[in-house]
Amino acid sequence: MRRQLCALAGSLLLLLAPVAAMAQVVFPNQGLIGIAPPPGMSEIPGVAGLEDREAKAAILMLEMPPAAYADIIRTFEPEALQSKGVTIEQRRDVALPGGEKGLLLVGFQSVGPVALKKWILLVGGKDLTAMVTVQFPETASAKYPDAVIEAALKTVTLRVPPSQEELLARLPFTIGNLEGYRVLKVLGGTAVLLAKVKGGEGADSKAVDVAGQPFFIISAARGEIREDDRESLAKRAISSVPGVKELRVERGGPLRIGGQPGFELVGKAFDQQSGKPVKVAQWLRFGRTGYLRMVGVAPEAMFGTEFDAMRALRDGIELR
Repeated sequence: MRRQLCALAGSLLLLLAPVAAMAQVVFPNQGLIGIAPPPGMSEIPGVAGLEDREAKAAILMLEMPPAAYADIIRTFEPEALQSKGVTIEQRRDVALPGGEKGLLLVGFQSVGPVALKKWILLVGGKDLTAMVTVQFPETASAKYPDAVIEAALKTVTLRVPPSQEELLARLPFTIGNLEGYRVLKVLGGTAVLLAKVKGGEGADSKAVDVAGQPFFIISAARGEIREDDRESLAKRAISSVPGVKELRVERGGPLRIGGQPGFELVGKAFDQQSGKPVKVAQWLRFGRTGYLRMVGVAPEAMFGTEFDAMRALRDGIELR
């Protein structure tokens, strides 16, 4: 009898093992979308998702505004997806732990000669819309059967976005004085977008008008940059300033920022959307274990007056 009880207990443990393995919800890349991943998948560094490289399996997550749910539902008709090579075999509603509404699509996608099994879960939450996509080659089906994938998807959890103060506290740098700029968005835990916006201090950041207004981006990166590499790094970086096109550097060179070595570049460009001329200033400030990148963009007619405010903002930024 004792042996039978031990065997029964062992069998129960084996049955419960997958459940235990899937009980812990993780939030990849410190995002707002969480999932209890199937065994064998781990977080992808710096990406909102998980993967099993050996099986070429991946779970990817995308955060969107709450209003996006209704728009995406309209584009998720089988005919529209079929035009993109995605064949939907099942479409049904699912219940999620937080009470959110979820739509699950199951099918496959043809990528050249390869057929990928595919699940798309769209979740409409109060604070955001989430899209969770699972895909892998059919050859990985034995490792990731349908029941395991769907059980994982039913654990998808949305959490409340942190406050702006919490997000700023997580950044690897502090901002001494905003100089009239406002925080619009914290990007990926290492960068922040600031802007001078119309609407006053009490305006909702979702409704403010930023078109044609000066903006400022601060980001931090790890790694020691040798002195003879700093100029080339600065030139490569300024070529990737978002929201502008046809950028041409007008002047620049090394300088000291807050007692540390830095590099300044100033150039002229055009706004990506309006085509109007803008001026761009970029500063890199180098430390022993990392560096700060600070970029200010303003309409050309405003740049002369904004440049001093940008430099004052730059001088108040410190790595933690």
